[in-house]
Amino acid sequence: MSSINFNGLVSGLDTSTMIDQLVAAEKASATVLRQRVSDVTRQGTILDDLTTRLLGVRDKARAIDQASEHRTAKATSSDADHASVVVSGGAATATHSLRVDALARAQVTTSRTFASAGAGVAGTGSIDITTSAGTTSVSWTASDTLQDIADRINTADAASTASVVYDGTNYRLVATARQTGVANAPTYTDGGAGLGWSTPGNVTIPASDARFTLDGIAMTRSTNLVADAASGVTLTLKRAHASGEADTAIAVSADTDAEKTKVKELVDAFNAAANLVTSQLSYSGVKKGTDSLFGDSTLRQLQLAMNRAATDSHGGKTLAGLGVTFDRTGRLSIDDTKLTATLAADPRAAERLFVDGGLGTKLGDLADQYGRSGDGILATKGKSLDSQAAAYQKQIDRIEDAATKVGERLRDQFTKLEKALSTMQQQSARLTAILG
Repeated sequence: MSSINFNGLVSGLDTSTMIDQLVAAEKASATVLRQRVSDVTRQGTILDDLTTRLLGVRDKARAIDQASEHRTAKATSSDADHASVVVSGGAATATHSLRVDALARAQVTTSRTFASAGAGVAGTGSIDITTSAGTTSVSWTASDTLQDIADRINTADAASTASVVYDGTNYRLVATARQTGVANAPTYTDGGAGLGWSTPGNVTIPASDARFTLDGIAMTRSTNLVADAASGVTLTLKRAHASGEADTAIAVSADTDAEKTKVKELVDAFNAAANLVTSQLSYSGVKKGTDSLFGDSTLRQLQLAMNRAATDSHGGKTLAGLGVTFDRTGRLSIDDTKLTATLAADPRAAERLFVDGGLGTKLGDLADQYGRSGDGILATKGKSLDSQAAAYQKQIDRIEDAATKVGERLRDQFTKLEKALSTMQQQSARLTAILG
């Protein structure tokens, strides 16, 4: 009887490769589902991007939907050496005539003289510093230097600051009131050895109020920063006018540059959102991928609503009236020359459109309706896509789990087959040995 020979595996079969191929074939049915997960995920990313852009539209629209946001003013001073000016939205268009007669000054008081600034030179003493806001008391001992005393006063948050001054022969402690104006001049009460600040003759620079005329009206203030002389106008008085010097002209006008900036920012935000929508919906002869939102009804409705808002009349006013129209690419484009001329002729032109006509509110509400988190239209659509992706992934997981179990079952079966064949091979070998 001839012998039975097996080469390689007992069965002669590459069972591992066969099983791997069978498992891969089982899992192949999930390939389409994986692509769907990828497509849905990409669509969700597009929605997230669009949401961010729409929120940009909302924010820019809401920054232009109130009258106070339009009534910005700017001001110039014809002579910044004498006075500078800043304005708020409440400033009325006007040209004011300003003449500065005197600046507000802080009281300066010097101490008695000291031969040195060393420890104990001022003895043991105290000083009470009093204004209408109250009294601050500072004391020192015979071990303190003049600088120690100055530091105590400065850290006490008193109405005056102190510094050590040396004139080449003697030392003094000089007190400077923290605030200008007669009403803010401190009074001093020396105690112990004392500094001499309470001596009237030691006031070297008396406190004074600012004196000026605005539009021919004489005024005084305790400070050189004047915020209440004209509504919305803050003046900083810098130098008194000398005899023969012309008055300073303070010109307050509508800030059309700020208006133009707000319109431009809104247009840029609008275009950023519109461009993304257009890129998804437009067809240029090349088929869109399944991961796009081509033909999506939600995006079509959004595009129509945005275009309608940009072209409709709002309270009899339109964007085109400001020089903002759609160009050949479907983007809003600003005719800067027309916008400038329109605002020059009517500084309230943008306000009439965005506030009186309500376009700012309409665009803000539209963008919020689609872009807000939670219950916004795009957020709701995104949740639906997430659910689809989760459902597809569950199917993928089931298919892969089933394929894995098939592989495990086949490996177990082939292992048993190998064992059976091995046993048969051993028995054959024994028979061959017996029978010769």
